[in-house]
Amino acid sequence: MTRLQAAAMRAAVCSILLPGAAAAQYTVSAENGDTVQFESAALRAMLDTARALYADLEEDPRVFYMTPVGFPGSRVTVSPEDPEASYPWNVVTVLSDSTVDARPMPANFREADRAYYNYVVQRMRVVRGTDPDVPCDSLLALEEKVVGSFADGWILSRTLFGGPAFGPLDELVFARKAGLLRALLARRNDRQLGACAGQWAEENLDRVAAYEAWQRENFPVTGEDPDTADPDADQSPDPGEPGQEEPLADPDGAAPVEPGVDGD
Repeated sequence: MTRLQAAAMRAAVCSILLPGAAAAQYTVSAENGDTVQFESAALRAMLDTARALYADLEEDPRVFYMTPVGFPGSRVTVSPEDPEASYPWNVVTVLSDSTVDARPMPANFREADRAYYNYVVQRMRVVRGTDPDVPCDSLLALEEKVVGSFADGWILSRTLFGGPAFGPLDELVFARKAGLLRALLARRNDRQLGACAGQWAEENLDRVAAYEAWQRENFPVTGEDPDTADPDADQSPDPGEPGQEEPLADPDGAAPVEPGVDGD
């Protein structure tokens, strides 16, 4: 019996014992015990979107995407001591309106390739389709949407493909759930925002303060009391040693295939 079949059996039992409780069958858990759940239909939609975006990455003749595929040795290992290296805005570099470099993708999060490819294609769509002089609030909204696409890919890696937990990237999922993703991007100085990160933060001090309070409570720096943690301290939670697990099937039973193998 596969793990997916076992999960389906458990869900069926739960539906008998607790009517209505089994609708959300897939769960992402944070180290603090908080969870966010997703129905299989929602994950199917995320997976279909990820496949479509990867097809765009492979086929769009207008953009040259520099990825680890074809560039041996370009991946990097992300350590808990340097979580900034895992954020998609630090991995992806837009070189021009037709060239994007996404080669330094994490070597220890290969199940999350879909998340980074989601981000790189969506980011380039913003670059090619948006007036660069839009107001800062509009730029934050666009980046929030792009990072949200990354979060969807990360959710797939954590739920369907057996990817390991990693606090800084799990935080993106939970911050979005809490309505604080835009403030997180400004507070983390998302480099794709340029000076707009600081400007938006100055103009939205209450929202940044709300994020900082939420972050201290839910994703505190390891070894610090959430009630006394310095909001300006280096955000370097230790999620444990990430590992590789056997991929799970997707919601409808299709076998997972890594991006770059057959264009999934």
